[in-house]
Amino acid sequence: MEFRYFFKLMLRNWWVILIVVLIAINFSLVNSYYLTTPLYDAVASLIVSPNVQDFERSSDLADSLANLDKRSIVATYAEVIDSRQVYDKTFEILEADSKQYQEYTNSVVVLPEANVINITVSGPNPEVAAVLANSIGQYSIDLINSSFPVYSISFVDRAEVPPDPTRPRPAQDALLAVLLGLVAGVGLVILQDQFSISMEGLSQRKQIDSVSSAFSRNYFEQSLREEISSKPESDLSLGFIYLNGIQDIYDSLPQVYVNRIMQYVFAILDHNLRGNDIVGRWSNLQFGVLLPNTPGGPAKQTLGKILEKLEQPLALETEGDFNINLDPRIGVAKRQIGESFVTLLESAEDALEIARQSEDKIYYKQGPSPE
Repeated sequence: MEFRYFFKLMLRNWWVILIVVLIAINFSLVNSYYLTTPLYDAVASLIVSPNVQDFERSSDLADSLANLDKRSIVATYAEVIDSRQVYDKTFEILEADSKQYQEYTNSVVVLPEANVINITVSGPNPEVAAVLANSIGQYSIDLINSSFPVYSISFVDRAEVPPDPTRPRPAQDALLAVLLGLVAGVGLVILQDQFSISMEGLSQRKQIDSVSSAFSRNYFEQSLREEISSKPESDLSLGFIYLNGIQDIYDSLPQVYVNRIMQYVFAILDHNLRGNDIVGRWSNLQFGVLLPNTPGGPAKQTLGKILEKLEQPLALETEGDFNINLDPRIGVAKRQIGESFVTLLESAEDALEIARQSEDKIYYKQGPSPE
């Protein structure tokens, strides 16, 4: 898709994008303020360090610091803190049922390039979240210091009651909704444009006869009705062209030959008619020609010239070994004032039937048959 076309498409459908963005913002705000329960994060920080009292020589302390840099000790402590045993024991000490705190979650993270472990508790009540974070930290300190005396662990920062919820964040969520709305709006406009092009193509395929490239019979009839209703007083002529020479062999012809014949006939008609004249494939062997603002005499003259061209032998093979004579027959009728669509059709069909049965290959019928 070219940038210029894309820009014009977005400019023409800016209101669609705006509506999608507004819907996204409204949904985000409703979700933030009414549908989502606020969650607060309370964070307690612990630090792991060698227990200086257990080292008699400074070299032992240096080795201990070197081992601590390998991160395996800090990672092990983090796994202990994050264990289910520590979590359940904390609730036991608090004399609380863990099922009452199912909405609270905890996570343990080792900070990169530091011997610091963060304990984060998230939940709907900020005070409870802070108490849980500190209680988990305290029990972990007691457990680790008693089990692993070489390295001690202690608080760096105790968890404080968080003043603002971590989730949701209406301003940030609304900004994200704007971005997603823009993407969705642009996508919707492109999808709508592609769907419109597809539907237009489908509509055109219904209007066009796939074999000859002339208009289909339904579209030809519709155009004829519209011309009669919109210009009731104007001259209008209708012609039918029948390919009499191939009626006996049509069913036995390969489809490629049928296509070549029909496209050849349409090409001659299209080349010798005016731009506002309409050509439709009426049946397998018959074409209809609508000539608006044309009296019967000039219409017969125009179709007579076309008859001369269609009478030329048609070579179906490039070497010229298979030539056929289309032997076209043409019936022409002029619409009289007040004459209906059905009557005009009958007049043109009567004229064609006379042309097929007479030596004159074109016949012009000036009015309806007398009753």
